[in-house]
Amino acid sequence: MSFIPQTIAVIRTDRLGDMVLTLPMFPALRSLFPSARLILIAARYVEPLVRHLECIDEVVYLDAQTDSLQTILRRHGVDAVFAPRPRASEAWAALRAGVAVRIGSAYRWYAPLYNRRIREHRADAQFHEAEYNVRMIMHAFGGSTPAVELVSPRPHHTRRKEAVSERARPRVIIHPGSGGSAKDWPAERFGMLARELQHRHNAEIILTGIATERELCSAVIRECPDAVDMCGRCDLDGMIDLIAGVDLLVANSTGVLHVATSLGTAVLGLYPSTPSMSARRWGPYSGRSAVLESGPGDDMLSISVERAVSAASLLLAEL
Repeated sequence: MSFIPQTIAVIRTDRLGDMVLTLPMFPALRSLFPSARLILIAARYVEPLVRHLECIDEVVYLDAQTDSLQTILRRHGVDAVFAPRPRASEAWAALRAGVAVRIGSAYRWYAPLYNRRIREHRADAQFHEAEYNVRMIMHAFGGSTPAVELVSPRPHHTRRKEAVSERARPRVIIHPGSGGSAKDWPAERFGMLARELQHRHNAEIILTGIATERELCSAVIRECPDAVDMCGRCDLDGMIDLIAGVDLLVANSTGVLHVATSLGTAVLGLYPSTPSMSARRWGPYSGRSAVLESGPGDDMLSISVERAVSAASLLLAEL
């Protein structure tokens, strides 16, 4: 390796799930460059995800700064920067800041601004999104593909080992929204699934979502009126704590699903089949999970409630 970076920055300022799947870059970078300073440049929204992480030396919240990204990169002496979600403005800032190694996609009109270009089309879904992010390190600096290790936002959290049968009831989060990142299973079916899990497993159903998903949550409540309604009542910190304490989370392709996976909570995910939105790229990165995908044409109605009940029941039986 001809160049050994001293200060490495990863820029990621978008969605929650994207951040969860970007964080595995940091253990991989630490393994390859043990003496380098590792900086995450992110949005303040994700602070509860990263505040306790020992694999990151510093987090800079871009939306809380008065300085430009160019100034921040120069002030911190960044000599290598990764752009797992490339943006032209960020690429220009890195170039103007004099960052020696700039790593980003070869398939953007501004790709010449990067001097180590990644030639992988993520929409093809040949790899999982977490793997694509970590593979950037291999493409930039050579060697074998680093291991992909999800990073828990609660590093010292240990899941209780008691079996579901030793408690009064299994706890299940139903999360019907997705923020529009993929095609969704209908909220009414989430409600029917919740009702069946109550009936068959005496499950305690906890309904979650952001305030703007109230309509979706109401559709679930109509089918399962005994659900504990937490829709719009949790900030991200509270949501992480809630997920850490349940046995199963059922969701569309969305950020909280990846938070659950990073915490070791069992997950059932419901996905369209188009490669760019599919579970091959965005599914739960965990052995404690199950995925149901639509058929051709991304018809989410092709996923029956009974299939979802069966998959959820198997996950509960493994606890």
